[in-house]
Amino acid sequence: MGSRGLRVRAAVDRYLGVVVLALAVLVVVGGGVAYDAHTGPDERTETTTEQVVTWNATGQFAHEATVVEDTRVFDAGETLTNRTQYFQRIAPTLEGTFTYDYAASNGSLTANASTALVVRSVTDDGTEQWRVTEPLDRTERTLAPGETLRMGFEQNVTAVETTVEEIRSELGATVGTTETFFETTVALDGRRNGEPVETTRSYRLPFTIEDGVYRVNDSGPDVQSGERTVLTERTVPVTTGPLRSYGGPLLAIVGLGGLLGVAVSHRRGWLDVGDRERAYLDYRSDRREFDEWITAVDTPPARLADADDRIETATLGGLVDLAIDTDRRVLETPADRYLVVADGTVYSYDPPSLPRGDDPLAASGGAGGRGDVETQTDDAIEAGETGDHAETADDPDEDES
Repeated sequence: MGSRGLRVRAAVDRYLGVVVLALAVLVVVGGGVAYDAHTGPDERTETTTEQVVTWNATGQFAHEATVVEDTRVFDAGETLTNRTQYFQRIAPTLEGTFTYDYAASNGSLTANASTALVVRSVTDDGTEQWRVTEPLDRTERTLAPGETLRMGFEQNVTAVETTVEEIRSELGATVGTTETFFETTVALDGRRNGEPVETTRSYRLPFTIEDGVYRVNDSGPDVQSGERTVLTERTVPVTTGPLRSYGGPLLAIVGLGGLLGVAVSHRRGWLDVGDRERAYLDYRSDRREFDEWITAVDTPPARLADADDRIETATLGGLVDLAIDTDRRVLETPADRYLVVADGTVYSYDPPSLPRGDDPLAASGGAGGRGDVETQTDDAIEAGETGDHAETADDPDEDES
């Protein structure tokens, strides 16, 4: 078995309870999904909410001015309609119409409407300094859905400009910005869609006077609406996708197969990891962790024969600690023995081995297996002691002794 397989086996052996629980969860989830996909209802009821407009009301202005004298571009008596600006000299009087109506499934509203000309001065923060109001028209009607309230008005714009100048002269100062507009107020009383209504709404048509023209700032229809939330239920078919149709059974099969495999393996001892295998795994872990402290050499150091003492460490990590403490490198020999030579003492570590057939590194000659290689290492050290390698081996620690 490869080292990866050994690590997997060791992990399963260590966390056997967690593995069994995870596989059992797979079986339960997969079974539940499969059961729901194949035994669930063919139809289901969906409930949706929707905002539905139950009524709307519209107030809007229309305006026009009649030319009072002939010019090369306009004839006397010609009507200029719904323009953004009018020429004050040839069409000084602005005529307007206000209309109000509403749409609903049923209703009866009494509309009391009045239109007035408002001239006022307002500062930048919205504070009103003064106001002059001139009533123009008033009317009252009872309206059913779809019926229209209509009222007209007219105003000489030149006279409005004169009024503004007189007020400024009387006050002796110009404070704030002068605003001029027509304002229609509609008071409603009655019922609409079976609900009582008692409200007041104001609509404005502003205009400004400047450089021989007056500009009408008509923003268009002003529409209000009422909404209510409507619940809608409908029956739709239940569709089962491939993920639910096949994914659930597949999860259950995988979980059951895993549980059966774990049970058989555990019963027959296939998951058991012995002390020798655990020691091998610990060694491989240390080899990866301390790789930067280890140097592979072609031949063992020649000074092995002169060593006074030989000490074997229990772990590769312990040998690395000795190398760090003595400022030496760990040497990895071709025979898979790890050595540290310091102050006449040879410290060594022989890695544990797996059976030849189970050692994933045995075929490549890497570290991790011994067997016959252990004999080769002993022969190499003995040859060093008798001087067989004294002429060819490089001693990495020679400068430090």
